[in-house]
Amino acid sequence: MNPSTTLFRAPSILWLTAVLAAISSRGAAAEHDPIAAAQAYGKSRDAVRVQPDGLLVCEAEEFQVRTPGWQAQPWGTNYYAATFANTFLSRKAYLGAPAQCEPSEATIRVHVPAAGRYLALVRYEAAYRFETQFRVVIQQGGRTALDRLYGARRNQKIWPFSQRLKTEVAWDWGASENVVWEGHDAWVELQPGPATITLVAGKQPEPAARRNVDLVLLTTDVEQVRMRIDKEAYLPLDGLLTQAGDVFIQVSNASREKIKVEGQKFIGGTCQQHSPYWVHLRNWKPVEPLDVEPGRTTDWIDVGGLLDSLNDGQWGLKVTPPAQAEIRVGVKAANGKIEQINQFRGRIGELPLAFHADTRYSRLMRPREQVLFDLMDYLKRQPAHGKPPARTLVYGYTFDPGLSPRYDAGVREFKRMFALTETNDSSLDIDATRGYIDVRGVPTPQLEEHCRKLGDRAARVAVVSLGDEISLPNPSQDQTDSFRAWLRGQGVTAAAVDPASGGDWNKVRFDPDPQRQADAPGVYYWSHRYRQHFGIQTIKQRTDILRRLLPNAQIGANFSPHYPVEHSFLGETYKYVTCFRQDGMTLPWSEDYIFQVPVVSPQVNNIVLDLFRAANRGRPDRKIMYYVMPHWPGNTPNTWRRLFYGALAHGMKIVNLFEFRPVQVAYTENHVNSDEMYAMVLRSFRELGLFEDFVQDGQVRAAQVGLWFGETGDIWQDTRGSLGAGKRTLYTAVRHQQMPLDIVVEQDALD
Repeated sequence: MNPSTTLFRAPSILWLTAVLAAISSRGAAAEHDPIAAAQAYGKSRDAVRVQPDGLLVCEAEEFQVRTPGWQAQPWGTNYYAATFANTFLSRKAYLGAPAQCEPSEATIRVHVPAAGRYLALVRYEAAYRFETQFRVVIQQGGRTALDRLYGARRNQKIWPFSQRLKTEVAWDWGASENVVWEGHDAWVELQPGPATITLVAGKQPEPAARRNVDLVLLTTDVEQVRMRIDKEAYLPLDGLLTQAGDVFIQVSNASREKIKVEGQKFIGGTCQQHSPYWVHLRNWKPVEPLDVEPGRTTDWIDVGGLLDSLNDGQWGLKVTPPAQAEIRVGVKAANGKIEQINQFRGRIGELPLAFHADTRYSRLMRPREQVLFDLMDYLKRQPAHGKPPARTLVYGYTFDPGLSPRYDAGVREFKRMFALTETNDSSLDIDATRGYIDVRGVPTPQLEEHCRKLGDRAARVAVVSLGDEISLPNPSQDQTDSFRAWLRGQGVTAAAVDPASGGDWNKVRFDPDPQRQADAPGVYYWSHRYRQHFGIQTIKQRTDILRRLLPNAQIGANFSPHYPVEHSFLGETYKYVTCFRQDGMTLPWSEDYIFQVPVVSPQVNNIVLDLFRAANRGRPDRKIMYYVMPHWPGNTPNTWRRLFYGALAHGMKIVNLFEFRPVQVAYTENHVNSDEMYAMVLRSFRELGLFEDFVQDGQVRAAQVGLWFGETGDIWQDTRGSLGAGKRTLYTAVRHQQMPLDIVVEQDALD
């Protein structure tokens, strides 16, 4: 549950007025092209002026193209766009140029507030092992103050994730998310008054990639830049980026008593951030509470510095005591005047709002509940074919209720539209066996009592989660006695485990350290065999309790296919197959976050489902649950559809959408902010409703081709590095030959 949304309540009279105002503004914005708006904004303003926080931020999408090549583009058409990590662009737009082009120039005017030595920092995408070269030229008073090459592989850049100053970085999970800053040593002497910044793209050395520039920032605050490089480990300098100077509010008190207006509190600051969440080091300070006398109206007050410019999110105001008032929201236009974009009238107590990172262009500030209403209006206009699934369990987090009775009714309608069951304990209030509970935080000794407290609702539980992206429990280093006993039970001799023991069990010790691979391979191998046994049997203790007390429940936990990174989507056999064959858990469950993972093809995702089918072999009553995640940006509607149907074809019987709600009502980094994506999910679910009996009653046919997975190979890391790439490629090649394929493990071979 999103803790920020449970706090907001407002009388319906306010929401009637607010919603009507928001519908009007949304309707106008629906035909509004934010990129055209950005270009128009840049063209019509006389110059970029210093923000209230002292920064000169020049959005690249506002630069005016003088010669063809550069082009303003929306976030999502660039290389790195997703809902998390290092994939965000200021005000959701950028200026891009082809990998190779004839010389192209784009310019913007700035007004330098004071003489000084400025740093010229640029935020852009640096594709790994590719050149992304462009020049920044700053001219003032007829002289060239700076002419510097940015984007070269050899240039030092400011990297995220604690890498700081380096020329080039590739992450363990792949060469992606490479948004960088450059210019920590790019000095330019400027005088007060106008100056021109020009971005120049042209021919560059191969291998070459597109030049995607987010912004140019001029600052004299060198100490802050250095401090952020040293201390802002996750996304250095990104915390500087807000909507300071863009967004304003004005309050009129129509009541007979003085009121106080202040901002809502959020985790990590003055708004709920989603770029990706509350990791940024921010300088923002809450606006001082406003005391407004009866009948008075405040001046316009700058609140843009409270709002993130890297992604949309939640914001809100509180009026104490609740009173008749009018709150207007305005945006500073290119001519410097503040133009009203929305107003909220009525008896206002708490006013939860949804803000946009590009308020300057979108001119939107909506009541938070309007996010749902706008989405529902869009979905109801989509062609209706088929019917919602009735037998297929569909889970996910979605809109939290509680904003108003009308909103709560809309949330219920939205869930019905997608046949969606919420992934929390409230699902047990539904009179059907589709409830979902999460017991990851319940210790094993307390698990039985926890289940008994469910009472009659225990029979409604269909799915129990033991955790997310988990590993199986690992034994501690003091397991030597249990290790020896287990080995004896396997019929293994002390000499076979460790020849140096001379057959003396007292000299055999549990030691799974990778260093033992070379000097004591038997100890290493059998220690890992025991580790796998321990993990399965330990989690089975929890599963046995749950199976006994929850008669209709399937028990599982999400296994992330990305860990260990060395063999992504090639899950360890003991975890993905043996664990379920030995009843360690009963519901295989993983995720399809593959749409931005650099592997041979998203079809590789189906290896995980094939592993789970091997886990369930011979048990047709058992199902597979899969996260089929429509998160946008990152995924696309067509890719989601392919992944969804691929998962169905490879054995998925329970669908989990994970986070199925827009960013303005989400909790952290997972969300879906594309109307087209919701429409694609709705279309696909309605299609599923027409043939789900085949899915639920049938089984994937046994194949004639087997791909080998083995616990021994996993222990010796036979899928690390290029070996793993080879196995993924082999799988893809077989599937491209239209050959059905099954996973085969040691137990199958012995059989």
